[in-house]
Amino acid sequence: MFTASNKHKNADHTTNHTSDTPQNTQKHQAPANNHTKDRGEKNSKKAKKPKRKSSIFGGYSAMLKVREASKAHANARSELKKAQEALEKDQKVLDHRQNIDKNFDAIIDEQTDEREEAEKITKALDKKMEDITKEHDKLAQQLDEMKQEHAKALEPYKNMMDTTKSRADDATRTFNEAKKNLKAAQDASKDAQNRRSQRIQTADEALDNAQARVRKLESDLETLKGRPDAEKGAIAKMSQELEAERTHVKNAKDDISRVTDEAQKSVDEAEKHVWSLQQIYDTAQKNADNAKQEARLRKQEYDKHYQKFQTEEATLDNAVVEQEMQVRNAKKDKGEAEKRIKTAQGLIDEATDIHNTPEQTQALAESIAQQRAAIKAQKAEVGQLSRTERQLRTSTRKQRFVFIALIIIIIAIILLVVWFFTH
Repeated sequence: MFTASNKHKNADHTTNHTSDTPQNTQKHQAPANNHTKDRGEKNSKKAKKPKRKSSIFGGYSAMLKVREASKAHANARSELKKAQEALEKDQKVLDHRQNIDKNFDAIIDEQTDEREEAEKITKALDKKMEDITKEHDKLAQQLDEMKQEHAKALEPYKNMMDTTKSRADDATRTFNEAKKNLKAAQDASKDAQNRRSQRIQTADEALDNAQARVRKLESDLETLKGRPDAEKGAIAKMSQELEAERTHVKNAKDDISRVTDEAQKSVDEAEKHVWSLQQIYDTAQKNADNAKQEARLRKQEYDKHYQKFQTEEATLDNAVVEQEMQVRNAKKDKGEAEKRIKTAQGLIDEATDIHNTPEQTQALAESIAQQRAAIKAQKAEVGQLSRTERQLRTSTRKQRFVFIALIIIIIAIILLVVWFFTH
């Protein structure tokens, strides 16, 4: 109904526009006649008016008339195009209504079958989704129960794994501490050995120095005794010095024995401490290795059961996901079926409405006939305006060219004058 009423309005509008066509044609033709008349009058008055003034005003008037004729022609063509587009649109609507009315019974039967078939599919999908949902809920509940059972079964293995892991960490810390203490004792033993060597070397050097002094004094004393002029007091003094040095040699030898004994005792104590810490280190290392092995075995045991339970849960979880996918697919299929129902019902409603309103189809057909008549008249008007524009352009071509040339000359003169005064 909306389409038909709009077409009546378009037809009325086009008819009114067409009724004005003769007048519009006359109006558009008038400038040409007037222009011819003006030319005759201007030709008769050539002797009275300057040629330049006549050319300028005549050319300007010709330009305006050509512009008005071109604008009128363009407007008429635009109106014709709009009318043709409206006619094409209405013709499609009319063809559609006539085709539906012609095949009304077949359309009703076909779309009714389509709707009923889609309704059956919808009901079947509802039943299918109901069954799948029940199975899905059952499997989901089984999965939750399985997870709880697995968590409970894994708890002892996890506790044992955590306990052995903590025990291995403690053993590792004890081993690291024993290793640190052993290293410190080994360094202390090396220091004791170095100090022993230094003290013995110092004592040996002191003995060597004392023996060298004894040998020198013995040589000097023999030399002194061989001299005839040697005094007894000098010989006695040197003999005393020799005895003193021999005493130093004896003391140096005693120092070597004492220093060697003391230094060796320190070294023995340090090595004994190293041996004691080495035993602690070996025990700590063994305990740490055993604890790590135990922790590794407990973790492997836990991982074995954990992977087994994960596989079982994944299998059941996949079944749950499969049910969910089936529900989603069923919902999608139901949506497609509902679209088919809606489309079929829409076609039925449209066909029924068109079949029950033949007056609208008739009104639209009459409107199209009126539009065709209006378009025919509009085409005639466009043709007339086109001819008028061409005639006007031909008859005023010389005047317009002269006008344009004069304008160019005037502008050139103005520019020359400006240039002259500015330079």
